Amino acid sequence: MIIILQSSLFTVAYTPAVVQSYIAQFKAIALDNETEYGIPAPITLAQGILESGAGTSTLVRASNNHFGIKAGSKWKGRIHNAWDDEPQKSRFRCYDSATESYGDHAKLLTTNSCYKDLFSINIYDYRGWAHGLKKAGYATAPNYAQALIGIIDQYKLYEINGGVKLKPGKTVVITRYIEVEKPIFDEESVMDENEASEEQAMVADAINRYAVEINETHCTILQPGETLSSIARKYDISIADLLKFNEIASEIQIKEGDIVFLTKKKKKYGGPRDVYIAKAGDTLYKVSQSFGIQLHQLAKLNNMYDYIILDEGARIYLK
Repeated sequence: MIIILQSSLFTVAYTPAVVQSYIAQFKAIALDNETEYGIPAPITLAQGILESGAGTSTLVRASNNHFGIKAGSKWKGRIHNAWDDEPQKSRFRCYDSATESYGDHAKLLTTNSCYKDLFSINIYDYRGWAHGLKKAGYATAPNYAQALIGIIDQYKLYEINGGVKLKPGKTVVITRYIEVEKPIFDEESVMDENEASEEQAMVADAINRYAVEINETHCTILQPGETLSSIARKYDISIADLLKFNEIASEIQIKEGDIVFLTKKKKKYGGPRDVYIAKAGDTLYKVSQSFGIQLHQLAKLNNMYDYIILDEGARIYLK
């Protein structure tokens, strides 16, 4: 059983209350940037939520960097060193304020030739922009676009600039404008407000599965659009340590929805259960992650090999 708790050190980034507070704080800046640079406000906010853990990440607290932008050789400002996908700490840009970070994000998208094709996409087509950002290489997570779309649908960010919830695979068509350029959309491109998109369901499921402590050990769940590298950046922990804490050799062994421990797991289980009954497809490793027990110690306790696939109904002793 996953124990869902909150910790002052490891804030739940995707609880609705935290995200709504972030939206309220930064939607005016996102709208200003939409007017000045042509970047949809829903996309800007969704990226900020995802890249910064809705403003809770270690990187944000240290540098006001809401979009994970690194400091290249031409960057003349302050830098903050944090773990990412490199063998040594990466250099990230520091800003004096969140507003400055949002402005630099807008300048990056409008001045880097990688993103020039984005600006031919309708400003209300947040689905097109999300897939365009992924195609242009903004992030390495394979489901980065789906995560952005899911956040926008989940929190109705499309309403911020007067847009609507969009059906997948449909081109945005504006039939006419009324009342100071308020758009009226073609019915074929609009999804019913009460209908959950596939991406929205993905994000909602991640919210429900989020954990911050198992067996008195800090952990998280790999959210849609995240990688082990983004977890390393968010909590300022090296990839090497994350691999060690989670007893794996490569970050490709971690997928969306998996538990990721942020400190070393315990040798013994201190929770209320004594025995776990294996389900179809369970491995001893999965049980060790679910209960926060070091794999070798759990294998030793049950006289098994570390990475054995368990028979359905097998009794696994936890203590």
